[in-house]
Amino acid sequence: MYYKSRHHITNGYLSLSFDSSTGELLEFNWEKTGENLIKNHSYALPQPFAVLTGDGRTLRPGNAEAISRFPKLRAQVAVGEDGRSVRVSYDCLWDGTRPCQVKSQYTVELPEGQADSLWRLELKNNSPAVLQDVRFPCVNGVYLGETWEDDTLVYPYVSGVKVQDPVTAFSCKQKVLCWRWQDYKYTYTQQSLGGKLPDSDILYGVENNYSGLLSMKWLDYFGGGIGFYFGCHDPGFGICSLRADTLGAGSPGMNFSFRYPLNLKMGEAWQSPDAVAAIHQGDWHQGARRYRAFHRGILPAGSTAPEWFRASPGLMAHYDFKYQNGGVVHHFEDINRLLDEARELGINHLLMAGWHHDGFDHGFPEYYPAEDLGTKEELRKQVTELIERGGHVCFYINARLANLKYEHLHQFIAKNGIRLADGSIMTEQYGDDDLCFAAMCIGSQGWQDKLADTVGYVTGEEVGIDGVYLDQLAMGSAGLCTNPEHDHQFAQWNVNYQKLLRRLHAQRERDGKPVISTIHEGCSDSYGPLVSGQLVSTFSYHHNGAFPELYRYTFPEQMLVDMLYPGRNLAMRPVHVAQASRTIMDRAFCLGMYYWIYDLVDDNTFTRDPEGYAYLQRMIALRRFWLETFGQGEYQDTNGLRVDGEGVTAYRYQTEAGILIACANPAGKPVSLYAEVDGIASATCYTAETLPEGRAAAVEKSAQGVSIPISEAPLSLIFLKN
Repeated sequence: MYYKSRHHITNGYLSLSFDSSTGELLEFNWEKTGENLIKNHSYALPQPFAVLTGDGRTLRPGNAEAISRFPKLRAQVAVGEDGRSVRVSYDCLWDGTRPCQVKSQYTVELPEGQADSLWRLELKNNSPAVLQDVRFPCVNGVYLGETWEDDTLVYPYVSGVKVQDPVTAFSCKQKVLCWRWQDYKYTYTQQSLGGKLPDSDILYGVENNYSGLLSMKWLDYFGGGIGFYFGCHDPGFGICSLRADTLGAGSPGMNFSFRYPLNLKMGEAWQSPDAVAAIHQGDWHQGARRYRAFHRGILPAGSTAPEWFRASPGLMAHYDFKYQNGGVVHHFEDINRLLDEARELGINHLLMAGWHHDGFDHGFPEYYPAEDLGTKEELRKQVTELIERGGHVCFYINARLANLKYEHLHQFIAKNGIRLADGSIMTEQYGDDDLCFAAMCIGSQGWQDKLADTVGYVTGEEVGIDGVYLDQLAMGSAGLCTNPEHDHQFAQWNVNYQKLLRRLHAQRERDGKPVISTIHEGCSDSYGPLVSGQLVSTFSYHHNGAFPELYRYTFPEQMLVDMLYPGRNLAMRPVHVAQASRTIMDRAFCLGMYYWIYDLVDDNTFTRDPEGYAYLQRMIALRRFWLETFGQGEYQDTNGLRVDGEGVTAYRYQTEAGILIACANPAGKPVSLYAEVDGIASATCYTAETLPEGRAAAVEKSAQGVSIPISEAPLSLIFLKN
């Protein structure tokens, strides 16, 4: 038998090849064109996996030079009888100096009838070193076609970002702006989110944790009519991170990998969840549908929201009851007056932060009414009156933090905080440098009970509110707690927050009470179906390619909540956020988001921006009409739509009565919308000025669809009746 330098597998759609001695992935070929997506082999990068030990060593398959010195590093490569699978095994791994007794095996399968590859890894630690984490699979040096410059990456940073030419964008020097508000110090980047990675001197890119800033476990890299889908299909919602990095345009290509925390001790074994690397035709929509199909098999579609929330355009947020520094702006007696002010805008939903002892970002978790804001009876009376008047109110509760200043909580914190590998409790700081908070473990029974009891208290007879906002729940990075007394497995953070959310709803159902609204900070497909809305805060990455369409299209049944800001007299956020005010508002309208509108006297209020206030008022009126007349509809992105002109946004929704199209035309130029639909009997255009009747829109029909003029109004709805 002749010498084989590489082994091939194929299913007729996709073919892969692997080095016969190192087991390295060499080719990732699309059979339709014969193109190999791997165009740059960097010797410095692990492929297809690497393990990090607790003492700082990186273990990976041996290279040719190491294998010549230590033959036991050689990979055993076995191709399946059908030629569609491969198994690559290692008796030990290489740390750059010597072999390490970690037994490993990865397999790749190519399912029939599609350009997919399914990856799995098994590890057995036979060494005294603790295995800290593993990267797998690592697919490196990818770009599409003849150049990387026309490729695009979509990455699920919170609601999503879209990066043109990430090879170049990630390696560019970032522009950082600093901003101070009260005792808070912020930094904002105004270019790509990618930058030099902390664990490498040569790589630039982005890596975020799930759950935390990573909302979904997939990305898509596309250009020239084809795309590369890279996803983790984990039915267990385990912690991981997703990395996209590059060496830069000097050595072009994108590198993709998942990283899983291990804490694997001697004698212990681990098996990875399934990862999928696939080629598809078209753009990122193909990847979104692929991931959606997988996800709906493990967590049914839908959301958990009361009917009033589904019919509401948004909320008015008051963080100025009691600030972190003790400053008081509002008292409990003001609550119904604040509802009246919100109703002038068309908002019927209030969010109150700083309502509790010691105030916002200070008195965590002392969730009982602040004594200097009024009495408990006064609070209950105001809330009761507000709800009797048809209003709704939710309270801010931090789902993560406990202030270390409270001596009476030290034992509780020691028992229920996130315990790190060195035995210490994980701490975090926000605002005032003199305040320090323990990060609490959601897998501990005590913290679960504390949060559930708090929600039960404020939504029960004592106070009687009908919603809660759970801060940091999906935004704070998942905790790797090692406390053996907690009832959780390692890296099961997301599952335990799911338990909390289900418990909150079961609590209400058991008591025979209607479901409450639940909003949390951040965005995660682990929690989306279990809450009313997820706060995505696109202002913070608007200038980094914010692309909430990514999450919105992947899970169209879920509600995203976004912050809107005035264009003038904005003190809470930097000037560049105020300058993008109208763009952020228009995007929130067209994407059917739930509006988060601050009303902080002096710091962040539309009342100090009369022009912005009037625009917001019209925008809310049009959104209310949308919800009352058509319902939310199913978001379908730009499917079948084409705008004949620049600067106009249009998104499609399927409703029971027909197709609804939400449009933004900030320049007010006359343009036409082409929609690939047939059987349209009529088209009606609605603007804030033409409500409630709307105006008939001229329709030009063809065999492929219809062409309709878009209103020159800044915001409009077009309804196509079947």
